[in-house]
Amino acid sequence: MLNEKLLKITLGFIILLIGIGFWTIRYMLKEDSSISSYENVAAKTKATNVSTDANEVSLDTIYINIRSQKFKIMKADIALIMKNASSKKALKGNMENVRNAVLQYLNTMDSNGLDTLEGKERLKSELMGMIEENFGYEVETIYLKNFILSP
Repeated sequence: MLNEKLLKITLGFIILLIGIGFWTIRYMLKEDSSISSYENVAAKTKATNVSTDANEVSLDTIYINIRSQKFKIMKADIALIMKNASSKKALKGNMENVRNAVLQYLNTMDSNGLDTLEGKERLKSELMGMIEENFGYEVETIYLKNFILSP
């Protein structure tokens, strides 16, 4: 009699767990017009590359073969902070030529040391000088975003 009672309690508990499992799965997989909780979290935490600086101009992502002993490919998102709105407007109007000049410069420069902080600072100052010298645009600073060197 005790065994029968224990068996009924055990079966009742198992049925309860199965019911809770089905309810949980149904709740997690419900297909309605609302966004799943995972998509809500992803949408809230998604990073953007949009700057709040009014004088920032992005050169988009650059992939280029470089001359280096350790590395063969460089990927970088380069953003220029212009000193004034007129320089920004002029740069945007001539973006293809500026981007081409930056690509040519990166392709011909000695890329050894770009994996160090000093090398990145040297690259930024050389790019600023090249842009100011060749185009006359007043660049305040350059940001290297998502900078990757690949062997």
